[in-house]
Amino acid sequence: MTFVPPTEEQIAEALGDTAQLPTDIQKALTNRINESFASIPEPDYWGWLNQRQEYGQTFKSFEQVVSKAIPHSTQVSSISKEKGIFVITVKWWRAPPLELIGEFAQAFFLGCDVKILPMVDFTESMPNRINSGTKQIQYQTKGLFEYLAHTRSQRNAREELLCVAVTMADIYPDETYNFVYGQARVTDSYGVYSFSRLDPLFPMPPHKSMNMKLTDVDRTIILRRCVKILLHEIGHLFGLKHCIYYLCLMNGANNQIEMDQQPLFVCPVCLRKLQSSLKFNIEQMYRKFSDLCERYNLDFERDWYRKRLDCISI
Repeated sequence: MTFVPPTEEQIAEALGDTAQLPTDIQKALTNRINESFASIPEPDYWGWLNQRQEYGQTFKSFEQVVSKAIPHSTQVSSISKEKGIFVITVKWWRAPPLELIGEFAQAFFLGCDVKILPMVDFTESMPNRINSGTKQIQYQTKGLFEYLAHTRSQRNAREELLCVAVTMADIYPDETYNFVYGQARVTDSYGVYSFSRLDPLFPMPPHKSMNMKLTDVDRTIILRRCVKILLHEIGHLFGLKHCIYYLCLMNGANNQIEMDQQPLFVCPVCLRKLQSSLKFNIEQMYRKFSDLCERYNLDFERDWYRKRLDCISI
């Protein structure tokens, strides 16, 4: 199949009518768009959009999605008190501290509290296989989803909006896939994400790579990729489908090149969806995320958020 980029009219339809929105939200969604958001690049033959049929998700269709995580309260100040994002770590080798990645998630999904749960190990009952290419063990996401469901009663159901498992082991959903970076089970508000392929040393076996010194360059690359994949997959749990309208965090990715191409920000169409659910102040979210990027040397992202703030404050 060949991907046909959306027209300006189709993008406008996807965003929907913004005339009745508060002025600050209107500005964030419509001011100087061409200066901040690029068109989605034409995919190569093996690219996501040439291998998957993606129709795009308009704001109107997003509103009709039933299976998505929605905070009980529409008041931003009370979201963190009632519902949050729970993160479970399943093994952890060469990667940024999960608490650090959680900071980015808490800033991006502003108003939601992020709680890091104790680390757990794989069990013998979790289905797995040896990948024919890497010759390394892979765990099927089914087993991790079953673990999240089985242990739900052990977590605070009153506080849990959604729960994700993060692992440095390679994962796959079924025998038709070579691997996946992550998978969301939206109906249950569960996600399973692997950071194994985000390390530049992959596919070096973990028992070797864990002893390799991290350079500053690799540390930044891994951090950017880890934050990106977690925010993307949590976005799915909030009801966002893959984006076809702009170069966006919610674009699909079939390989590392496409994943690195994704920015650490969402386009106006996806931003409207997210803001409509979480009710956060967009400028405040941008500032908090920019500050984190500054602190952890994500210079490109810091500059983008600051420039975007200039665009919407006019």
